[in-house]
Amino acid sequence: MSSDARDGGSAKPGRFDCFSAGRLSQIGRAASDRLWRIVPPLALRTRLALTLSIAFLGILAIGGTLATEQARGSIAEELASSRTVATNRVAQLLAELPASRDIPGQLQGFVRAYNGDRDVQIMLIDSVGAVRDSSQPAEDYRGLPEWFVSLLAPRPATRIIPLSGLAAPITAVVVAIDPRNEIAETWGDLFYALGILVAFVLVTFAVIWIVVERALSPVEDIRSAFGRIGAGDTGAHVTPRGPPEMRALAEGLNQMVDRLAEASIANRRLSEQLQRLQDEERASLARDLHDDVGPLLFAIDVEAGAIARKLPADAAPMVSDRVAAIRSSALEARRAVRRILADLRPGVMPGLGLKAAVEDHVSTLAQRHPETEFKVDALDGSYPPPVEMTLFRAIREAVNNALKHGTPKRITIRLVLNEDDAEAGRALVFTVTDDGGGFARETSMGGMGIVGMRERLEAAGGALRIDQVPIPAGVRVEGRIPLHEDGIESPGGA
Repeated sequence: MSSDARDGGSAKPGRFDCFSAGRLSQIGRAASDRLWRIVPPLALRTRLALTLSIAFLGILAIGGTLATEQARGSIAEELASSRTVATNRVAQLLAELPASRDIPGQLQGFVRAYNGDRDVQIMLIDSVGAVRDSSQPAEDYRGLPEWFVSLLAPRPATRIIPLSGLAAPITAVVVAIDPRNEIAETWGDLFYALGILVAFVLVTFAVIWIVVERALSPVEDIRSAFGRIGAGDTGAHVTPRGPPEMRALAEGLNQMVDRLAEASIANRRLSEQLQRLQDEERASLARDLHDDVGPLLFAIDVEAGAIARKLPADAAPMVSDRVAAIRSSALEARRAVRRILADLRPGVMPGLGLKAAVEDHVSTLAQRHPETEFKVDALDGSYPPPVEMTLFRAIREAVNNALKHGTPKRITIRLVLNEDDAEAGRALVFTVTDDGGGFARETSMGGMGIVGMRERLEAAGGALRIDQVPIPAGVRVEGRIPLHEDGIESPGGA
């Protein structure tokens, strides 16, 4: 290596010098985002476990690599030291040979001195390379895997030192280095260190997992609360617990629930006020029809009857027919007014009760549609007037839709009190089922009557559901209104 390269004065920048720390961070984040896009959606705990596992495996890999490199360096240093010592002793032997009286004995004693050595083996060779004598090294490496030896063994470092002619027929001393005993010693130390590292990683993983599991335990409560809120439960509060972030999230959820409950109460009161105004307007219109239009129609019928009675016997048949037509039209108009008055009456008539009002409406429809069989199965109870009005109108709209959009032979109306409703708690639930062949989904879901029915039920805190019935083909309309203990009369009181 040149001095410039050592001093760094004119050395070219490395491949990675052009990347700043910020750029590397961006690359890491991009790679992480791409990885999570490739991996299917996983639960937070699974993602955390996977991330920790990858991180700890990386730690183990780095720790194992560093430990291996350190062990390889230590083995190389130990072997180099043993080779230097052996080489120096051979040099000393060479210096002593000219004064020796028993050169073969001295050479043999030198070789025997290295019997049992862990690192060095001494061999005496002749001019053709044949081994004339050799030391017996220690064999502490039995059971050592060859892959481990290949991983840690340094490059072969055998030295051949020539001897003078005084040692004939021995021509050279071979200093061979065997790393297996040192590697065998490192084998145990390395795996002991890696075992400690693995135990540390496992304990750390367990501690982190327990801490995170406890920290994330409120998430399930919050998720459950959101599900209940989505189902219409405005009292789904969560007990704040866990770390400060989770407590703040739970408190925020509770505040949202309180505001939703307040908004729901305000909407219900507004709906009741709007319904009351509509009822007053309907009642005013019904009174006008009854008091103003009704007498006029009655007067037309009376006058037409008087004309018919005063006609001479020889009056033209056309005049008699016209008078009869006037009386018939007046009668039909009076019937139409009565039907309109029945539709305009504000929900359930006072003192009649919800069940009786439904039965009364059904009896009227049975007269108009004798081909349809009506069945009413309703509980007999007294409930708050807004609840009864909303249910009566919803049932009436569902029955009218069945007759309007299908050709039912049978319509069944059920009204029950569900003490433990899954969606609304304690609630009144009605179902109207027909076998009229069903109707188009856009009609069932988007008609103005259905929209109004849904809005009235939702304004009262309830819900509406419409399903097609396969056998016999028809439609099933289900609605529910929750009952609040502060505004309900006990059933059975009527």
